[in-house]
Amino acid sequence: RRIISLWLLIAVICSIASAAGFSLFSSASPHWLAFIQAFAGGAILIMLANSMMPEAYEHGGKLAGVVTVLGFFVSVAMIVLENP
Repeated sequence: RRIISLWLLIAVICSIASAAGFSLFSSASPHWLAFIQAFAGGAILIMLANSMMPEAYEHGGKLAGVVTVLGFFVSVAMIVLENP
């Protein structure tokens, strides 16, 4: 019961933060939005590197790093190709 309440609280806080972010930044310039997205992407990469990469390296060896870089390259290429 307690864990469900915690997850509901997290969901409500995230919903409020999303709505506030949308209303605050809906009229922001494309350069500012690009900076925000780059910052968020960097934060996600740091989280992945800190939490998941040691375990992936332990199980997959050096190939885990190569596949991670290839995955990042594919995601960046998709964004670049999407907006020529």
